[in-house]
This record gives sequence, C-alpha cells and structure tokens, in this order.
Amino acid sequence: MKILVALDQSTYATLVLKKAMEIAAKEDAELTALTISTAPFNNLYLGEVSGNFLDKIRQGVQETIQRIKDQAQAADAKVNVIAQESASPADAIVEYAEKNGIDLIVIGNKGAGAVERFLIGSVSSKVVSHAPCSVMVVKK
Repeated sequence: MKILVALDQSTYATLVLKKAMEIAAKEDAELTALTISTAPFNNLYLGEVSGNFLDKIRQGVQETIQRIKDQAQAADAKVNVIAQESASPADAIVEYAEKNGIDLIVIGNKGAGAVERFLIGSVSSKVVSHAPCSVMVVKK
C-alpha cells in the first residue's frame, strides 16, 4: 500500500503527519510526504519576483522538510519527502497520486483562509473531488 500525506507549512501539518504515520505503521505501507510551495505563482501579479523573495520561500519549504524528517525520526517512521512548486496544490497532489499509484491520500482540512475557501474552494475539497484513490481528511 502507498500513502501520500499532503502537508503545508502550518503547525497543523504536524497532526496530519502523525495520523498518516499511524496508518502507515498499521498497514505496513510506504509513506510519502508532499509539500507544495505556491508563493512564486501566487505573487506573479507583483511583476518580477525578486530572487531574495524566492530564496525566503524556498528556505521556508526546506524548514518544513526538516520538520517532517525530525517528526518521522522521532516516531521511528520511514517517510519519503517530496517538495514541489505549483500554482495549484490540489492539482499537484492529485497528479502525484495518479503518477505514483497512491492508494490513500491523507490531508488536513485547514490551510486556506476563509476568503480563499469562499472564492476558490479548499485544497482538501478539490483533492477529495478529483483524487484517483481514497482520501482521508484529518480534522483538528
């Protein structure tokens, strides 16, 4: 069994990863953590995005990757960590699941702000609607 856990840079992601690691341990499953940066794409309206800004965003992603690795190590769990840049986290998650034969996606229900959820819908809702496999939405 292959499990994909989709994580953002929030502290809430810790709970989502914990749940995914529990399921992976019970199922003796391969677990992959996917984190997506959208900042370079969401800020294109600003014109040219400075290298300094992108460096800070990428540093934040690297810190997230390290937190994932630290949490996995503390739980004595094996987690493959993947980072991508995409204009649409939901599309990137679904595409990764399709290309890699994922059996279960674990995702949190938090992340987007209220206005963004109203205007474009939440990432978790889009993943549930379009995923090629089962999706578990972790709520706080």
